[in-house]
Amino acid sequence: MITFRPAKRENTPLIIGIAGPTKSGKTYSALRLATGLAGGGPIAMLNAEGARGHQYADTFKYIACELEAPFRPDQYTDALDAVAKLSPPPAVVIIDSASHMHDGPGGILEWHEEILDKMAGQDYAKRQRSTFTAWVQPKQSENIFIYQMLSMQIPVILCLRAKEKIKIVKGQEPVDLGWQPIVGERVAFETMFTLMLPPHAKGVPDLNLSDMRSPFDTLIKPGQAIDESLGQALSTWAKGGTTDRLPAASLSGPVASPGATSGGGTGGTPTDPPSELEILCHDFKERFDEVQTVAEGKGWSERWEEAKVKQKIPPAFAAPVEAARNAARARLKRG
Repeated sequence: MITFRPAKRENTPLIIGIAGPTKSGKTYSALRLATGLAGGGPIAMLNAEGARGHQYADTFKYIACELEAPFRPDQYTDALDAVAKLSPPPAVVIIDSASHMHDGPGGILEWHEEILDKMAGQDYAKRQRSTFTAWVQPKQSENIFIYQMLSMQIPVILCLRAKEKIKIVKGQEPVDLGWQPIVGERVAFETMFTLMLPPHAKGVPDLNLSDMRSPFDTLIKPGQAIDESLGQALSTWAKGGTTDRLPAASLSGPVASPGATSGGGTGGTPTDPPSELEILCHDFKERFDEVQTVAEGKGWSERWEEAKVKQKIPPAFAAPVEAARNAARARLKRG
């Protein structure tokens, strides 16, 4: 039986990103934040940083498991599942770092290249045709990780490496986007907020580069380091309380979305993994390119119309599919 009740915020799981380049203070800040969130409870860490993940073991108390290459999403998913089954259960889990899953050895980008090598070898034209198909398995694996992360009943802190990124605009000077997290766009999207630490920040985030939303944008004053009090305030909010315990702060200047920074791709050119909608549209386009009979074309056309409505596919993504469908209709009519 379906029932309704007044909505109430309580025991809200938090997913928090802390991003920055080397020596910006990510790990130390994550442990300070986790200490405040945990309220004396156990802290767990999924450590992909090797010995560096334990450099603060004398300062903070936590348990850890070691993640090693290849850094497939499956390994992160299994580790989170193991955290959920620990007894006593941890109060917080830190993933340090989630960037390894994206561009580390055997991560999503390298995995895509491995699949592409098996599918097309060094045939450049075939690699171009196969690149979207080669994303299917890595993106599915990343999706399973995301849903495991969303199912966690404790706060999750994602430590993310970062690099400076520029946007190429045809006919204009490159646009400096500043420091951006190295992570898949879907993973970045799932954080409640992501704090960006510039080089040598000592745990003080740049709020102009951080991806914030209400009410979390009132928790941190400019120049304030990530610390235990922030964790305590977030814990209070997650349990249904307010964020009044810390002075409100206003963000100055535009706030940039963290975006995803990636490397790899065919021929060594940096490429971002396509979104799931891009993969879906590419698959439909291939179907229309290869359709052999009117009945087959009609069947795929019906599926495409259903997908357009259900997935709310934007016109820019739909246009190549529509062109392929029209070409298929003309081809079949002639033949």
